[in-house]
Amino acid sequence: MQVLALTNEFEEEHFGGAGTAATGMLHMLSQGGVSLLVVVPDSKHKVPSWDVRPGIKILRLPRSEAYFGYLGLADAQKILGEFPELRENWDLIHIHAINFAPLAYAVSEERIPLLYSVYSVLREELGNNPAPELQAQFAVQDELLNKCRRIHLISRDEVNYLSSGFPELLTKIKVVPLGIHPPQVSWSGGKPNNLLYIGRLIVYKGIEDLLKALYLVKQSGRSFTLDIVGKGTEEYENRLKILVQSQKLGSNVRFHGWVTDQQSVAQRMKRSGLLIVPSRKESYGLAALEGMAAGVPLIASNAGGLAELANPACALTFEAGNIGQLVQALNKALDNPALMRTLARNARKRAAVLEWSNLFSKYLDLLTDIN
Repeated sequence: MQVLALTNEFEEEHFGGAGTAATGMLHMLSQGGVSLLVVVPDSKHKVPSWDVRPGIKILRLPRSEAYFGYLGLADAQKILGEFPELRENWDLIHIHAINFAPLAYAVSEERIPLLYSVYSVLREELGNNPAPELQAQFAVQDELLNKCRRIHLISRDEVNYLSSGFPELLTKIKVVPLGIHPPQVSWSGGKPNNLLYIGRLIVYKGIEDLLKALYLVKQSGRSFTLDIVGKGTEEYENRLKILVQSQKLGSNVRFHGWVTDQQSVAQRMKRSGLLIVPSRKESYGLAALEGMAAGVPLIASNAGGLAELANPACALTFEAGNIGQLVQALNKALDNPALMRTLARNARKRAAVLEWSNLFSKYLDLLTDIN
């Protein structure tokens, strides 16, 4: 099977969960015998480059206005002018990001079927924000959802959202969860009060809820540290740091910025006592899944697709946005390390089912079952 894959993040060019997911998924397909040509922007190079390997070719295009214009949309005419080989008669075009929509349409010419893997429904994730640029991005995604032959969603929660707003799309939807690679490390049993957050620093990730909850936990006399690994806008990071100081958590909370080395992230998980995913919205929750796979005790909200991963049998859970419930979960975890170890063992078994190697047949069906 010959597939053209168009993704905004791949391998070292990744900024979060979408890049991790696309990388794992495409490598799994390639290793399973699917022949891939992957096109991805590259922030480090000023000229296009090819990386040719057995079963997979990668075309890296400079992430610049020369190739990606308004809204970061691919300039299909320029790209196809320079790389006419992208017009091969593919069995399928697999698009992972809306910025490649113009190129997907130009190559497809309504002949080659489009499969769109949706890592987040933007209108839902961003609350249908009225900002003109965001509304333009929403419109691009809406058009892509309508034009593609198959929609790949990663959780049932996303189906619920689309069914309420776009019921005409339901016949095109197929849900297949994201996977992970076998964990690089195993949890070493860190101190129960060494807390860890890993992820983007944005409002709907619930970090402010976590800090407010920890203020109340501290008032109860319990001790802890919280390591925050992730990056956001300078404005929002400053907002979080001001909140830390106002809540008198300066001696408890440490900001580490974005850590690009996955091995370093894995080591942090290994040494932590408790991973916390306090999201108010979450299409899936790869950070939670990676922690579960490593055997790290977990507290997670029930936001979106996260509830499908971290159920009460393998984590302490709380209602998204409910600070009181989060306080209760934190206190329970800090007071009951044996319970957390039991939940973590269950979580590890749950995560093993979702290793990429166990999902290949589902993804092969996804690629081949397109009418």
